[in-house]
Amino acid sequence: MSDVFWDAQDSDDEVEESELRYKRPWWVTVGAIVNLLLLFAVVPAGFLALIPFFFLIYVYFAQILVWISPVLILLNIAVFWWSFRRKQAATTALAALGLAFVAVSFVVLMLWQSQIIILGIRF
Repeated sequence: MSDVFWDAQDSDDEVEESELRYKRPWWVTVGAIVNLLLLFAVVPAGFLALIPFFFLIYVYFAQILVWISPVLILLNIAVFWWSFRRKQAATTALAALGLAFVAVSFVVLMLWQSQIIILGIRF
């Protein structure tokens, strides 16, 4: 009975591509680190935003995210595309969260009726 099991295992010649076979580009690593830092900064700021005065801290943080939003959007789209094609679930999720943080920051600034400044240009 056990010979049948091992024969079936040996007949599979398809080799799945492992994470160890290819090297992760430096820009994907930078994007993942930036997104992790954003995650560790946005989540506590979001919890503090429930207290009325601390919401201003979140608005300030949202202004910073909107200011650098073109860089974050391009980086996260590139990281998302690379990691989705290679079935890297954690990196794909981090890139999606990075895009969501930028979108939420735009919404917060629009609702707060704050001035939107992107890379020094006022809108």
